[in-house]
Amino acid sequence: MIQHNCQGEVSPLRVVKSDPKVFTVRYLETLNLILATGWSITDDAWIKYCQMMSDIELHLKRNEELNIYFKLELFNTSSATYLFKIIRRLNEAHKKGKSVKIYWSCAAEYNDDAMLEAGLDMAGMCDFKFQITEA
Repeated sequence: MIQHNCQGEVSPLRVVKSDPKVFTVRYLETLNLILATGWSITDDAWIKYCQMMSDIELHLKRNEELNIYFKLELFNTSSATYLFKIIRRLNEAHKKGKSVKIYWSCAAEYNDDAMLEAGLDMAGMCDFKFQITEA
C-alpha cells in the first residue's frame, strides 16, 4: 500500500512495510513506476516477472519514462535470469531515447552484502541510470 504525503501526492518511496518474505510487484502507471519487494525465491516468482515484463513493454509504448525500484530481500538464479532480461529490455528502450532508471536497495535484512554485490554486477550491464542505495 502506498502512503500519501501532506500535500496529497503519492510518494513511491513510502511503501507500507509488508511481510518481506512475500514477493510483490506493483505497477503504478501514472507514476511511471514499478515496485518489486520481498523474497524473490518462490516457485511462482516467474509469473510476477513475466507480468512485470508485460507491464514494462506496455508502459514504454505509451510513455517516455519508467522507474523501477527493487527492494529484494533474497533472490535466486531463476530470478536473476529475469532481472537480466529486464535490464536488456531497458537498455533497448534507453537507446531509443526513453528515460529509464533502476533503483536497487541493498539494505536487505538477511543478505545485504550479496544484494550489494548483485546490484554492482547488474549496474555494470546497464546503459542507463542504476542507483544503488544502502538505506
